Amino acid sequence: MGAEDSSAGENLSSPEGTGHSARLHSFRDYYSQEEIRPGDLVSTLWAYQPRARDEFELERGDMLKVSGIWDDGWATGVRVRGRAEEWHEGRRSRDSGVSRGSSGDSSPASNDDDDGGAVKAFPLVCVCVPRHWQKMIDGEATEDETVRSLDMPPSP
Repeated sequence: MGAEDSSAGENLSSPEGTGHSARLHSFRDYYSQEEIRPGDLVSTLWAYQPRARDEFELERGDMLKVSGIWDDGWATGVRVRGRAEEWHEGRRSRDSGVSRGSSGDSSPASNDDDDGGAVKAFPLVCVCVPRHWQKMIDGEATEDETVRSLDMPPSP
């Protein structure tokens, strides 16, 4: 992603902003090999600093609801209330915890409300299916499992 549309001077990088990527129906999670689809919740494993104003700043444990998936390894979505540490297997993983304030959860938002419920872009390599988040954080997944899930050859 990261390519800015210099002709518009808008500092946009999301596929919707540039029109350079095709939308996908699903994406295989790098860390669990489960399918991620629009409407699914994902948990942030890796922090990310935005390079354009239409990208999320991500911190470990943020929760996002996916609205679109793109063939360049990026997705669009909205930040939701709650934290990955608080996610429980019994909760629905699709269409739950919608954008701030509509989830019925009275806990404070995970980040400042500067997003305002806006749809923004985020790199799929930074997120995983919530039920696998704690395993990844705790290091229960071995390096070999992680390397295989990324479709990369194991290191010597």
